[in-house]
Amino acid sequence: MHNKLWSRSILLLIAAGCLATCQSASAQLLLRDDFDGTGNVDTTVWRLPFGSEGTFVGRTQYRGDSATDVPQQGIAEPLAADGAVMEVHLDTFSPIDPGNQFLGTDLLSKRNFARGGGLSFEARMRLKPTTTGGLVGGFFTYDVTRDSPPGANNLVRDEIDWELISNQTTGVSPTNDPFTNYWNEGPFTGPGAGGDGQYQDVAGLDLTAFHDYRVDWTPQSIKWYVDDNLVRTSTGDVPDDPMKLHFNLWAPGSDFSDAFNAALQPAATQGANERYTVQVDHVEVNRFNTTGSGNLLYDGSFEIEIAPTFIGSVPPTTTNTWLSFGNVSYPLTEGVEPGTGIDDFVPDDAVDGIYAAKMFGPFNGRADASGILQNVEATPGQEFEARVFAQTPGGDSIAGTQNFNTIALSFLDSSGSVIQEAFAAPGNLVDKNGKDFPLLDGRDPNMPEDLWVEGVVNAVAPAGAAYARISLFFIQLEGEGGATWFDDASLVLLTPDPLPILAGDYNGDGTVDAADYTVW
Repeated sequence: MHNKLWSRSILLLIAAGCLATCQSASAQLLLRDDFDGTGNVDTTVWRLPFGSEGTFVGRTQYRGDSATDVPQQGIAEPLAADGAVMEVHLDTFSPIDPGNQFLGTDLLSKRNFARGGGLSFEARMRLKPTTTGGLVGGFFTYDVTRDSPPGANNLVRDEIDWELISNQTTGVSPTNDPFTNYWNEGPFTGPGAGGDGQYQDVAGLDLTAFHDYRVDWTPQSIKWYVDDNLVRTSTGDVPDDPMKLHFNLWAPGSDFSDAFNAALQPAATQGANERYTVQVDHVEVNRFNTTGSGNLLYDGSFEIEIAPTFIGSVPPTTTNTWLSFGNVSYPLTEGVEPGTGIDDFVPDDAVDGIYAAKMFGPFNGRADASGILQNVEATPGQEFEARVFAQTPGGDSIAGTQNFNTIALSFLDSSGSVIQEAFAAPGNLVDKNGKDFPLLDGRDPNMPEDLWVEGVVNAVAPAGAAYARISLFFIQLEGEGGATWFDDASLVLLTPDPLPILAGDYNGDGTVDAADYTVW
């Protein structure tokens, strides 16, 4: 027995070093933000929640005005690694309903992240020191995946959480245990609504000091780490849908008893307001153990064909060409260095080549859209990642209008019909497993002009899928002018790599760690 334990310990130590090196060598960096700029966080990467996304949680209304409420970065903090942080706040005074609700913050990524063979998300963060209980600071991935069953108004979600709960930092003997949880198509009410939450006993941890909180999410397991030390592994009912990344701060109701504090109450006046804060030093997302295909699109840079094909002139399952509707063309950009062009109505340069796809509204007297789309063959369960760059030039901008642009992924059956399902009500049909990314929005006061902005969206092909469809849209709500140019579009298939056979990997999850002791 002694020799077995000694051998296993050596394997764990060797594998820990090897796997850290191998994983980082094969990882694809998807996001890194050190929040060391000035002013608003990067609004091409982050946004506040839209009204339909659940902006009231517990006793807390989330902020939603992009003109005034976007979290700030570059805030001086000597204890941060680079001396600067991003902050998300909760105020006890809410001008929306004074004395009855808190005003919190939920900051989420514009893009979502497919798991592939593995996804790692990590943040260095803390609860800013306080003696007040009743606060929850979250770092998590989340998405409402579907209605179960369709049309029943029984929404379910995928979610993986780190939560810093201020009740753990207060009292005579604070425990400072971080909270972990997850759901795979979990309900919001009834059995299973609570997920599989656990406190993690981490020796010497202080939730009001900066620490690295990480999750490694693979098809086989979810693993939670604090400062690179594994604290929890779960291998049952692992989430499988792409999710967005969130930071939030909120005050729960009494139904979350572990985090609730009856002494924390909303303020009735601005003068009585108290502000609480989560500070984030940096965030990073990597994908690992995944092989991406080449670009599956034909003419993703709009350099080969002189114009797209009108969608009404070919079968809906047509592949290997862009299909269009509304006002779309492939004009030249100026083909010069950024900032040196002379035509304010045309981008100075293309991302790839010299042409780009230009779109503007159809001007038909009602809300409508222009767009281009392309189909590629797909099979159920495949994970796809679509991306494109978009720019609205200053001389022909959509800024200040009701116009906006998205990149979307949807799926078709073999007959060419978009696969849909009822959502919340029997007659409310949405694209099944469809996902989109809000690119440029004229209603957003932070929208950039004369800048190529990248949009990325991930989706999983549902049952019955024969084609994946990437769509680039220009939505015109009120007949206003302005144009958007698109370039360098791609659609990639993400395939998990085969798990390596590792000595000591007794639970078969592809890594050698403490979890293998449980099956020795």
